[in-house]
Amino acid sequence: MSAGAPARDLVLSPGNPAPPGGVVEWLTEGDRVRLRTVRWILPPHEVRGTVVLVQGRSEFIEKYFEVVRELLDRKFSVVTFDWRGQGLSSRQLQDKHKGHVGDFSEFDCDLHVVVERIVHQYAVKPYFGLAHSMGGNVMLRYLHDNPHEFERAVLTAPMLAVKTAPFPLWFARAIATLWTATGNKGAYVFGGAQQDPMVQAFETNVVTSDKTRFERMMQSLTADPDLALGAPTFGWLEAAFRSMDLVKTEEFAAAIETPVLLIGAAYDKLVDLGADIRLIRRLKRGMYVLLKSEHEIMMERDDIRTAFWNCFDAFVAPALGQAERSRSTTAA
Repeated sequence: MSAGAPARDLVLSPGNPAPPGGVVEWLTEGDRVRLRTVRWILPPHEVRGTVVLVQGRSEFIEKYFEVVRELLDRKFSVVTFDWRGQGLSSRQLQDKHKGHVGDFSEFDCDLHVVVERIVHQYAVKPYFGLAHSMGGNVMLRYLHDNPHEFERAVLTAPMLAVKTAPFPLWFARAIATLWTATGNKGAYVFGGAQQDPMVQAFETNVVTSDKTRFERMMQSLTADPDLALGAPTFGWLEAAFRSMDLVKTEEFAAAIETPVLLIGAAYDKLVDLGADIRLIRRLKRGMYVLLKSEHEIMMERDDIRTAFWNCFDAFVAPALGQAERSRSTTAA
């Protein structure tokens, strides 16, 4: 069952106010996972469509307040949520700093239940997907299984192949498989136990070159440490490898009917750009743009974000025009 709740379930911090009008709703899935969702639904006479905003690993709703405001300014309703295992949704293990999942089909369930119980109930078509990193991986899975749900999807730095330095890829895969098979799937990846998500420095971060936005994210963690998530487990890593193998195969990618814009980050230190190119060649209706950005494109400097929004606006415009013509014909 789901229960409505006021927007006090959002974490507020200096310099990061919540966009007005958000409604938080907690969803309980069949396996007793509780998901925190929030929706901003514009009046019918204003709204042009709905964006389902899908986060990357370790992220949380509050981190995207700025993006939500920019989408609302574009007259999109917005629906977003915390994945199981992060944000304020149910954590998977007793050590809440461990990023863990048994299989990415669990994330499939999260996205499916949000679309079914929130998007379908409250939002207006056309629906657009906007997904980052791990969220891009899960979005591809959803587009494959639900070909007529989203009009278009924009993926920023999608997780298709991860960089495993200082270990070679073959070694990281072998260890993840071994640790999972021998009952150690809940153990941190090597070095993960020493990482404290509450102690991060801008100078050593690998996701953004924008200090203000980095510090804003850290202020959210200070305001509510329950938002913090540390390194992944070997179980998460092994599940991620299996999902990455799946979504970038020629057969899987070719079956995706939805137009997809993939925006890569030229200075990405977490995911491999080569996998972006291979995927875009296999998609039926794919476009690719490379920005001079670190991994978190939507959390980057103003000039990079302006380029991102220009790409986003141009990509969704044809679908919006078609929807507006359809509404005009129906009204006539």
